[in-house]
Amino acid sequence: MICVIDCAECKHILPLKDGWLICCEAFPEGHPMNFDYSNLKQRNECNNGIRFEQKEKNQK
Repeated sequence: MICVIDCAECKHILPLKDGWLICCEAFPEGHPMNFDYSNLKQRNECNNGIRFEQKEKNQK
């Protein structure tokens, strides 16, 4: 199964850990396997007071 998540569009995304584990400012050591990826854009917080924030158009 392929799962497309909004994390790639968030300004808090960090480089992959160990080349494959998704990391961000909310989960700097990697997203937990049981994390609920649904409705990230509507969520008040992902973790550690960090919530989804859309990247600016020119930000990679």
